[in-house]
Amino acid sequence: MNLRKLLQDISYQVITGSEDTDIVNLTYDSGDIRENDVFVCIRGTRKDGHDYIREAVQKGAAAIVIEDMAAVRALEYGKMHAPTIIRVSGTRKALALMAANYYGHPERDLILVGVTGTKGKTTVSWMLKEILEKDGHKTGLMGTNGAYWGEERIPICHTTPPSKEVYELLDKMRKGGCRYVVMEVSSQGLKMDRVAGLTFECGIFTNISPDHIGEGEHKDFAEYFHWKSTLFWQSRMAIINADDPHGEEIIRESRCPFFTFGIEAKERRLDFSAQEIQLVKTEDFLGSHFLVEDLAQCEKTECRLSIAGRFNVSNALAAFAAARKLGCARESIQEALKTVCVRGRVEMVYANSRYHLMIDYAHNAVSLESLLRTLREYEPGRIICIFGCGGNRSRQRRFSMGEISGKLADLTIITEDNSRDEGRFCIIEDIISGIKKTDGDYLVIPDRKDAIRFSMKYSQQGDFIVLAGKGHEDYQEKNGIRIPFSEHEIVRKLLVSM
Repeated sequence: MNLRKLLQDISYQVITGSEDTDIVNLTYDSGDIRENDVFVCIRGTRKDGHDYIREAVQKGAAAIVIEDMAAVRALEYGKMHAPTIIRVSGTRKALALMAANYYGHPERDLILVGVTGTKGKTTVSWMLKEILEKDGHKTGLMGTNGAYWGEERIPICHTTPPSKEVYELLDKMRKGGCRYVVMEVSSQGLKMDRVAGLTFECGIFTNISPDHIGEGEHKDFAEYFHWKSTLFWQSRMAIINADDPHGEEIIRESRCPFFTFGIEAKERRLDFSAQEIQLVKTEDFLGSHFLVEDLAQCEKTECRLSIAGRFNVSNALAAFAAARKLGCARESIQEALKTVCVRGRVEMVYANSRYHLMIDYAHNAVSLESLLRTLREYEPGRIICIFGCGGNRSRQRRFSMGEISGKLADLTIITEDNSRDEGRFCIIEDIISGIKKTDGDYLVIPDRKDAIRFSMKYSQQGDFIVLAGKGHEDYQEKNGIRIPFSEHEIVRKLLVSM
C-alpha cells in the first residue's frame, strides 16, 4: 500500500522523505517491525514508542509516524537508510485512521453497536448478540471474553483492543459474513482512541460507579465519567439506563437521539421499563420473569431470563431496547433471553438438590456487592463466597472486597487470584484486614483448587457457592507467567472424583 493512501483523511506534515512510499505493513509494536513497514510511535503508560525509532530504522522501516519532534532531532542515521518521517498531532488517533485505511474501512460494511458502563458490558453485549442471531443476523462480538463470530474465537488482551486490532477484527468479521458487530467500549478504549473513526449505530450506557481510578488509568471519577460519555459523541442513537444516578448527566452529554430504560426511574417516563419482576429458583435454574413495556409501541412483552438477578433484568432491558430500535422482532428477543448464558457472569455451572454453584467475574467491591445482594434475594441457605484479588493492582480493592464479603456472605473463603508479581499471602493479608472490619466468618485456603474442593465437599442444604473474580478467565498469572487454570474444568473434574 502507498503511504499517501494510508494517510488519507489525516492531517500530517512530512518531515523527511516522501509520502509516495510503498508500505508492507502497519505496526505500533517495535517487536513486530519488518523491512518496509510503517511504524507508528505510541506513548503508553509504561513505554513510549518514540524511544524505539532507532530500532525501527535499523530494522528497515520505510516510514515512521511521530508526534514528538524531539525524538528525531537527535537521531543520526550514519550508514542506516533514512526513512520517511511523518508528524501528526496525535499518533493514537492517527493509528486508528491509518488502520481503517489499511483494512479498507470494514466499519462501513457493518452495523456497529457499542456498550459502555462500569458493570454489565459483557452481559448486555452477549444478550444482544444472541438476540440479533435469533433474528437471523450473523453477528460478531468483541469484548472482555474475546472476539467471536461464527465458529471463530480469538482471545484479546483488553476489553477494547488497540485500534489496529479493532479494525483487523472488524475486517475478519466482515469477511466472515457478519452484518452486525457488538463491541464492549471501555473508558480506556475511548481515552486512547482505540475506537477513533468508528460510528456506532447504537451506543448503550449500562451504569457508572467509581472504578479504574489510579495511576495509569483515570485521575478521578470526573475524568472516568467524561470518557464514558464520549461514546455518545460518535453514536447515531443512545440507549441509556435512567435508573443510574448519572443517567441524566449522560443524557445531557449525548450528541444524538436517546431512549431510556429502567426499573425504578421516577423523574421521567421510560421508553422501556420492566414490570412485575419475579425471581425464579428451581433445582437447576436461577433467573427471572418480567414484562417489558415499550412506550412508543404501546405494547408489553413477557420475558423469561435465564440469568439470575434484578440487575440482569436491567441488562436484559438494555439489550431489549437496542434490539427493538435495530428492528428485531419481539419473538427473537424472547427466545434469546430464555436460553442466554454468559460465560463467567452469574453462570450456573452445577446444581443439585443440596447446593447451587456459580462462577462470576466480580473482581471489585461494586460488582461483588451487587452479586451477593442479588443472590440473597433468592433466599439461599448460606452464601459461600470464594475469592482473591489481583496483584499489582490497587490495595484498596482488597480491603473493600474483604469488607463487602464479610458483611454479605455467610462464609468467605479467601484464596488466590492472579497474584502477578506480588506474593499471594501479602494479598490475602490485605483482604483479611478488610473482612476483620466485619463479624463475618472466613477461612483462608491459599490454593484456589483446594478452596473450590472444600466448598463443594462441605456444602450444606440450600447453599449457594460463588466462585468470584475469575469468571471467563482460563489462567492464573504468577510472576509474569500465565498458568492454565479453568474453574469450569476444575469443577467438572471434582464432580467426577468426589
